[in-house]
Amino acid sequence: MNHEESLPELTYTSRSSGTTGDRLVTVVHRPLLAERMAVTAATHPALSERLLGAAHRKVARLAAPNCSDVECATPLSTLADRTLPDGTLVLSIAHDVLATPGAMIDKIFAELDAYRPAWLYTDPTHLAFLCGHLRRRGLATLPVGAVVLTYSLLTHAARRAVTAAVPEGTPVAEVLSMSEFGWLGIECPAGARHLNEENYHHEILREDGEDARTGEIGELVITSIGDQLSPHVRYRTGDLVEPGGRCPCGAEGRTVIHHGRASTCLADGADGRFVTPRQADDALCDVVGIGHYRIDQSAPDSVHCRVITREDAPLDTVPAVQDRLRDLLPHVPRVEATAVTHIEAERSGKFSTCAGPGRVREGALL
Repeated sequence: MNHEESLPELTYTSRSSGTTGDRLVTVVHRPLLAERMAVTAATHPALSERLLGAAHRKVARLAAPNCSDVECATPLSTLADRTLPDGTLVLSIAHDVLATPGAMIDKIFAELDAYRPAWLYTDPTHLAFLCGHLRRRGLATLPVGAVVLTYSLLTHAARRAVTAAVPEGTPVAEVLSMSEFGWLGIECPAGARHLNEENYHHEILREDGEDARTGEIGELVITSIGDQLSPHVRYRTGDLVEPGGRCPCGAEGRTVIHHGRASTCLADGADGRFVTPRQADDALCDVVGIGHYRIDQSAPDSVHCRVITREDAPLDTVPAVQDRLRDLLPHVPRVEATAVTHIEAERSGKFSTCAGPGRVREGALL
């Protein structure tokens, strides 16, 4: 009997997809994970009702295969092969998401139609990719009761694709989560991201170790509360967030703006400020012809953005992307954008919108 088989029934073991080549193993009590999810979801009542109050709580997951404990990257796997012990159906998808073959995409639509999940737990890029194929097949909407977007940064392009592909009134919310903790925060109906401060102690620290104030960006550092199996104390997440203001929804918990991974920030010139993936995406927010994109910066003086455009994209979509990025990065001599038909996923299977020089220097963030 291996170690995992000997763990108590109420103990959950998960492996993270990894962001630096390493896969972390987390061991936690299932009731604690459920409590964290319930407390976090309460900030969005309509979504919470679909997640926790449904008569049938069928859950489907669409994300990078490395984010699952079953093999879901082969076209030959069956629905039974990809159903977890808790009943979650893991939908089949390729490791390189945008290269997923048509047969696997057909299988996703067929299984969603047959399974009819109460909610879909999904990476926003993976779901946006699926929504594009929904349009091409002439299908109306996705047969899901609610959508939880997590795993990677939610872009404006992905939000538009998902919103157009679900029935009107379907709860859709971004969840801040990590394999090591479970649910950390959620988007409320007013659009703000609230942290769960009942189950975690959150710090937002600048590079100098001081607390970030409203309008400043810092690293999210987490201490878990009530975790007896694998407590985390001042755990550095590598994720950048910006403290937000008061939210009109009335929910408790500080609000934050999620800026993405510190390791993927762009640099505005050799000695310039760092630009976060969120700031880059905000600069492109009104370029509606974008399907997917990736901004690569291999040197301080050169940035190249690859863009996959939508079928109905205006002719000036790629030039518009280039113009926005040149405005965002005025100290980078060469900023170019080109149209492509494919953009590869990360080694982890996740899809990154930015690949910059990484480490955020003290005082360099906006």
